[in-house]
Amino acid sequence: MKKLIQIHIEEACEECKLSIEVIRKFILEEWIKPSDPEELLFDQEDLARIHLILELQDDFGVNDEAVPIILQLLDQLHSLRGTVSRLNR
Repeated sequence: MKKLIQIHIEEACEECKLSIEVIRKFILEEWIKPSDPEELLFDQEDLARIHLILELQDDFGVNDEAVPIILQLLDQLHSLRGTVSRLNR
């Protein structure tokens, strides 16, 4: 079993080249949910989601109102893929 690596918000900011305020906004908007909300720890999945949000905004020009809609659709797609994969086993 893989050991889950978690980093603090300051390290996440450095990794993603963002300010703490931006990451806190993402948390407040519930676009990301830290793997440990009490300690504000982030795992690789959280960092990937932050990068996805930045890509949506910077590369595709997605506005703040559309981000949660796109994230929800991607989450549903991911869930459905998992379901189909389990059914095909």
